Amino acid sequence: MKKVNDKTVINSASSTCSAQSTNNYMQYPKYRNKQGHGWAAEDANAMADRLSGKKVEQVGRDNCLNGADRISNGIEIQTKYCSSPSKTIGAAFSDGSYRYGGMKLEVPKEQYDECVRLMADKIRSGQVPGITDPAVAKDIVIKGNCTYNQAVNIAKAGTLDSVKFDVKTQSVSCSITCGFSFVLGYANAIRSGKSHGEALKTASVQMAKSGGTSLVVGVGTQQLLRTTVGRSMASAATNSARTILDVATTTQVGKTVVEKTASALVGKEVVGQAAKNVIAKGMRTNMITGGIMLAAQTIPDAVKMCKGKMSAGEFAENTTSNAAGIGAGYAGGTFGAALGTFVCPGVGTVIGGLVGGVAGGLAGSSVVRGVFSLFK
Repeated sequence: MKKVNDKTVINSASSTCSAQSTNNYMQYPKYRNKQGHGWAAEDANAMADRLSGKKVEQVGRDNCLNGADRISNGIEIQTKYCSSPSKTIGAAFSDGSYRYGGMKLEVPKEQYDECVRLMADKIRSGQVPGITDPAVAKDIVIKGNCTYNQAVNIAKAGTLDSVKFDVKTQSVSCSITCGFSFVLGYANAIRSGKSHGEALKTASVQMAKSGGTSLVVGVGTQQLLRTTVGRSMASAATNSARTILDVATTTQVGKTVVEKTASALVGKEVVGQAAKNVIAKGMRTNMITGGIMLAAQTIPDAVKMCKGKMSAGEFAENTTSNAAGIGAGYAGGTFGAALGTFVCPGVGTVIGGLVGGVAGGLAGSSVVRGVFSLFK
């Protein structure tokens, strides 16, 4: 039983954290648009700030007119990525006036010097309200972490830049997954009678498996979501999620649960269709992540069955148990993330989702295996 539990912990933790990273750090539905590279640049630069230790809020997702794209360590930043410096600076002006007063303007890395010069010219011509000194241009314009071409590539599947970005995105949650898996693996090993040294070895192996699985599944999911096939899967998953939520909210209890969970996840009160949209967004990504995770689990078992190393009954039990564990893990992860967000937004969201996902995964998997054991 221990082996099953360890495997379930790894799969539940990996699936939950991979989906959380995709939802929190990637605006993939917008990447296919004509200006998709702009949103990719927002995500890439925000991730660079996070990895440098800054507190980042991607507030621009609410599409507020002339609002900041993100707040990094309390500084409001608007990101503009166009094919030339003149177009980049021009996009920040409307009717001859700078649109983002009080905000920093983030530009492609290779365009920085020319953008500063162009901003200084705008100041000289009186197009930046409240600013008269051209030297201030270098304080308004900031250099992005990536170039224009890198942003274009990040929005596409199968490019080196997009894979690098996905690895960075998933590494944030993978580190927490690894730590959680190590602690749990060590505790299980000690309880089973292993020595300190043996427990450390066991926990280290489990940590490596969990982190590796989370990284591979997460990167695979994010690459898939950039493709036509992935977008079609996301659309189908969204429709399925909305159907489920429509049924769930036919009762007052179901409606209350959905609204309370959604409100906790976003940190503000949302009701009705807005609440269902919040949950549906998470379900959409989790369905795809879960599908990739299930495939990763099922294919090796199918090969074993074909080689006669696993019976059809064992294959059916493992597949059903894994599917139930992933599904229940998502439910537990959602409620855990909501509770964690309420207690401590950010870190609490990730840890709450991880703990809830593992608990749900263990419960779902155990129930299915219990049912199968009745027929043995």
